[in-house]
Amino acid sequence: MLKEDLATCIDLRHQLHRHPELSWQETWTKANLLHFLKEKTNVFEIVDRGHYFYAFYQGASDPEASAIAFRADFDALPIEDKIAADYVSQIPGKGHKCGHDGHAATLCGLALEINRLKPERNVVLLFQPAEEVGEGAKACLDIFAECKIDSFYAYHNYPGQPFQTVALNKGTLALTSKGLNLYFKGKPSHAMRPEDGINPSYAMAKLVSALENIQTDHSLFKGMIRLTIVHVAVGEKAFGISAGQGVLRLTIRALYDEDLQHLEDLVVAQAQSLSKQYQLEFSWDSQEYFPATVNHSEAVDKIWQVCQGQGQAIKELEEPFRASEDFAYFLQKVPGAMFFMGDGEDYAPLHTEGFDFPDGLIEPVVEVFYGLIQA
Repeated sequence: MLKEDLATCIDLRHQLHRHPELSWQETWTKANLLHFLKEKTNVFEIVDRGHYFYAFYQGASDPEASAIAFRADFDALPIEDKIAADYVSQIPGKGHKCGHDGHAATLCGLALEINRLKPERNVVLLFQPAEEVGEGAKACLDIFAECKIDSFYAYHNYPGQPFQTVALNKGTLALTSKGLNLYFKGKPSHAMRPEDGINPSYAMAKLVSALENIQTDHSLFKGMIRLTIVHVAVGEKAFGISAGQGVLRLTIRALYDEDLQHLEDLVVAQAQSLSKQYQLEFSWDSQEYFPATVNHSEAVDKIWQVCQGQGQAIKELEEPFRASEDFAYFLQKVPGAMFFMGDGEDYAPLHTEGFDFPDGLIEPVVEVFYGLIQA
């Protein structure tokens, strides 16, 4: 990248960081990304589709030829930003705590390179909302009917991996997951006579113990699974009332889709059994489902070849990323891959108040992406 282009992208990243917006609310973010591309480039057809947009570049090849595509997400999280920087979030309770500001700025950097170097291939740059809730990619799937995409790539910054090092693997890169809400309804009563009511606390306590047993019984599953209790609520803050209802919220994740379904079935069956035993009404629902992100072998091979040709540090992941990524939906449509770029081995974790995307990742990722266009 030209030094001035990199500086421009870093400034853009800082602007985005100051104005974080949650999933499906990214109006300022989207408008400013659109403005950046329209002001800084002149070789793209920019197509606005409401919540998302894409920039199409027609190379010197046949206009009907297929295109290589790249994705950046741009939503933030409901987490306070407590970084020591002049571009700290201006929105209380919201922050770019996953680095999507950096992903979007990187894709804009790739746009500047394409605008300057004008490659032969057709290229699609997709700017996507709502990755954090697992819905944004699904809302963008019309892009396949509008563009002849034959391969799709993306990246994510990754604390804990060596700085400026590409990390990836063939097959499952990120786990499949979903959120489960388990609802228990009993009968409230005066706290002096709990026997007159039906308090769900005891059934829920036994369920929590049973969940630990499920998670530690590796014979039940084909591969890695994880079950995390994220929220428990029973009754009200009133010492005179014995609780009459409660909710338990879990995140479940797995290496394989069939294991995720089996884990869900086991959890729900245990909750139903305990509810019946304690004469509780039980219901449940799920949300924020992410399929497994499965990299295609040939796409991973191309990333390795590009990195080796550029002298870019690259390594194979020892195990899949435990978090989930809705980029999975694109890889179900066409060959492609996602890779990680290391933030540093002692860097602040994702989804924490002190996290801030490292600006030093923008240039090496742009170089890898551009290398893929030419591969």
